[in-house]
Amino acid sequence: MGHLVEDLIEIRKPKIPDNYDILFGVPIPPIDRLRTFSADQFEDMICEWVDGYLNAQYALVYRCGSAGDKGRDIVALLQDDKNGEWDNYQCKHYDHPLYPGDIWLELGKLCYYTFINAYSVPRKYYFISSCGIGNSLAELIENPIRLKEGLILAWNDKCKKKITGVSEIELTGELLSYVEQFDFSIITHCPPQKLIDQYSTTHFYKYRFGGGLNKQRPQPEKPKNSIQPDEVRYVSQLYEAYSDHIGESIHDIEKLKQYDKLFQHFNRQREDFYKAESLRRFARDELPYDEPFEKLQEEIYRGVIDVVEDDHPDGFVCVKETIKEARRLAITSNVLIKYVDGSDRSGICHQLANKDKLIWVKK
Repeated sequence: MGHLVEDLIEIRKPKIPDNYDILFGVPIPPIDRLRTFSADQFEDMICEWVDGYLNAQYALVYRCGSAGDKGRDIVALLQDDKNGEWDNYQCKHYDHPLYPGDIWLELGKLCYYTFINAYSVPRKYYFISSCGIGNSLAELIENPIRLKEGLILAWNDKCKKKITGVSEIELTGELLSYVEQFDFSIITHCPPQKLIDQYSTTHFYKYRFGGGLNKQRPQPEKPKNSIQPDEVRYVSQLYEAYSDHIGESIHDIEKLKQYDKLFQHFNRQREDFYKAESLRRFARDELPYDEPFEKLQEEIYRGVIDVVEDDHPDGFVCVKETIKEARRLAITSNVLIKYVDGSDRSGICHQLANKDKLIWVKK
């Protein structure tokens, strides 16, 4: 039997982390940093690990959503089928490495609930702990027969009255035979360093362990020969600004080519727009949320809107004065700031014009 649908809920999306770690880093090794996490921080990290790493390794990943988890924390399905093969990830946040006494109840639940067909036996059963596992538990996991014997000996003390919280579960008869035949080689663990290594492949790592953004930003694309659908509005606004400047209607590039300085200006603005779009994609790929780039856009908007709303001789002058102001704004707190140059700032102005947040020609 697989997992009952009502027992499984989607992993909640990780919340937005604070900025300070990514900006300044953390002056202690990640393995030591992990041990300082509170229970809530460890839970957040596990959600981020699931969202950024496990989701790429499995077809579906859920957490157990019922009041009693039946010995399951994170259910990872190998195929898009709740009755198919699955792995279990059991997360423990203790202030010490896991001891055998910390896991008997979990193994008791695993044996009992698979015995009564509440769910199928997982392919692998991982213990995930912020402090790892102790030597005594490591030795037991490496010897499945001794692990089974340890569970049987500990059953009355650790499992009998605690598995269901309602009735006592005696280890006798068919259940005892089931435990004796159970394959305990599926029990394993994910060492903290391995957890950190896997977590480091996610966008969230920088927020928890610092180190800043060190990846080189890729070169932006060159503007296409023709105007692309995502350029239409800001390009139309530029045409309006040029028309306002020369007192003659401009609606396309061919007409604009008759005015060399305006045409060269237009080409530079398109290059800047493409550059700002490349910064947006870079931020999206390197960070888990769009917030840093959106904050950068908002800061530039706040810095230039008064210039836009001032009186200008024409729309073209408004464009030039706005971009001039954007290029000299003091922006110091955004995590992307070391990647931002004047062309990005100019391009962001055109991104804002693309959304009609900046209007060059007053009606």
